[in-house]
Amino acid sequence: MFRSKQALCATLAIIAALVPATAQATCWSEDAADAAAVRDMETMLMVGALRCRGESQAIITHYNGFIRANRAALTHANDRLRAYFTASGSGLNGYDRYVTSLANRYGGGDGLTCQQIVRVIDFARTGDGSYANLSGLAQDLRIETSLPGGRCAQQVARR
Repeated sequence: MFRSKQALCATLAIIAALVPATAQATCWSEDAADAAAVRDMETMLMVGALRCRGESQAIITHYNGFIRANRAALTHANDRLRAYFTASGSGLNGYDRYVTSLANRYGGGDGLTCQQIVRVIDFARTGDGSYANLSGLAQDLRIETSLPGGRCAQQVARR
């Protein structure tokens, strides 16, 4: 019986050691949260452009210009997001579910007005096409990105 208790305690200790690592892996680092905000903004603009094309077909042309001007930065954000979902264990299916949930949210009418969308697209098109520029724009717009599991706790270095 003593060996069983000892084995049980050892097993529980191993499980307890793994739990924080698992929880930490599913939270969102600043890097992943930044990428999520950029992807969220891109989705908002895409769905908004499609929703607003009845008012003006030109909005699609503006949106396509935004994509061309920022393709590398948008790809960078998506690569970071895919890496996050792969590391969290949900893989590309998790990424697809996440992106679909963003589109569904904006498809339901959440987000900016058509005039605001045009202004944001035009502003983003005039930027330098960098990831930092798009990340800053998403922060300026105060995009409320859904981060299932929340942000990771930040550790402050001691002196």
